[in-house]
Amino acid sequence: MKKNILHINEVLKKKSNLNDQFFFDSNEIALILSSNLNVVMNHWIKFQQEWININYKKFKDHDKYILLIYLISKSWENNSSLFKFHSIDDYHSKIEIDLADISLLKIVDDLKIPKETIRRKLIELEKENIIKRKGQKITLFKLALNLQKPENSIKTLSIFFEKLSIILSAHDWFGPSISRKDVELYFKKFYTIFWYRYLKMQIPFLIRWKKIFGDLESWVIWANMGMNQNLNLEKDIKKIEAKKNVNLSKNNNENQYIEDIINMCDTQENKPIRGVNASSIADVSFIPRATVIRKLNKLVKKNIIKRNKKLEYFLNGKGKLNMKIKANYLINQKSIALFVTDIFNLIKKSSLKI
Repeated sequence: MKKNILHINEVLKKKSNLNDQFFFDSNEIALILSSNLNVVMNHWIKFQQEWININYKKFKDHDKYILLIYLISKSWENNSSLFKFHSIDDYHSKIEIDLADISLLKIVDDLKIPKETIRRKLIELEKENIIKRKGQKITLFKLALNLQKPENSIKTLSIFFEKLSIILSAHDWFGPSISRKDVELYFKKFYTIFWYRYLKMQIPFLIRWKKIFGDLESWVIWANMGMNQNLNLEKDIKKIEAKKNVNLSKNNNENQYIEDIINMCDTQENKPIRGVNASSIADVSFIPRATVIRKLNKLVKKNIIKRNKKLEYFLNGKGKLNMKIKANYLINQKSIALFVTDIFNLIKKSSLKI
């Protein structure tokens, strides 16, 4: 991802004759993000969960959808680096799109999904008239484009960028904040440039979580519990702030913040806080309740979640898997910082103007 950022900046400099000092520093933005994790938790993770849940509802299969967005991103790869673009309406009005030759082994290597699984998913996509294959040539049909048109996702993502830009606008080097309306206009007008960068960040993000949990359904279930505990943590923080007249909203320690969510307990009774039940997780994630229960039992055995007497589930700070989760959380923070820096450089420093 870092190489992509540097390459993009080189293109920008050639087009605008700017020096390195004029570009936003991803390390500086990462520090600001880590000091405002409530924005990341409330808006970025909300966006991520909505995105993954909506797409699972369409396919009932995370691997198949990852494969589809990977193929779509391949259709933008060359044009994006050359600053050639399509608006969201223009791109999704196409009847079909031919991809450059791509081998099965290349897809397997990029997605870290077994060869036989990729082969099976390609066959399924072809039977559903989403793609057509002939040797190493793949054609995306209109249904492929319609199934992943991210109208709602762009709206939600625009809110995240607006909130973050307000925080960054406190620094002279960033300049004025950007409204969600303008961010949405940028994303829709220069759609294939912006969304290509999102998918380049998102696909490895999903692959990393799948590697840790074994499947994305388990990660989605775990993440829904994490969101529930984050909401409860925020409520408790507000109660403490109101009672003691202090500000605890900003936390400069990323490890401590994620540990607070995972280990959150009722300090008065020394019992785990209220959790979320299987039915609620199934309703939000669109994963069948029977599958949710099976995955919850698996996570309980791994000792990273627990269940209370009300049959509510909550995160547990124990278990070896939590070490990997915390490490990946920090990797994701850096990945988000690179992505948002790239986007803000495009919006504020490139020749792309609305």
